[in-house]
Amino acid sequence: MQCNVWTSWSNAMHALQVGDMDSAYAEVLSTGDDLLLIKLMDRSGPMVDQLSNEIANEALHAIVQFLMEQDLFDICLSWIQQLVKVVIENGHDALGITMELKKELLLNLHEAASTMDPPENWEGAVPDQLLLQLASAWKIELQQFDK
Repeated sequence: MQCNVWTSWSNAMHALQVGDMDSAYAEVLSTGDDLLLIKLMDRSGPMVDQLSNEIANEALHAIVQFLMEQDLFDICLSWIQQLVKVVIENGHDALGITMELKKELLLNLHEAASTMDPPENWEGAVPDQLLLQLASAWKIELQQFDK
């Protein structure tokens, strides 16, 4: 098993070097190894705009889970900030994200924003602002989260 993870990582690093982000992420996502995915997300930076819909959705699904981890908050925020940009530029159905995933992302972002502060060196939009921008772009009412 360990050997497969390293093979996948090597393949992902090669794909990353040649600029094939989709293959790099597909490779790492196929392992189901969260640590590997986090390592790739950290190394590549946000890649929402360079992934196919399917891979972007899988990556976002992972981000929804990672959002509640304080030490991954900055990586998640950088991806979400780029997601906001992609959705604002390309419309609410950009990336073909399901309504369920959108709501889960907003809910966890809402939760994380109310319990965690962004890292001190964070230079992007504050989590609450990202939340509002995404909800607005996706035409989702945020009131339902305050129950």
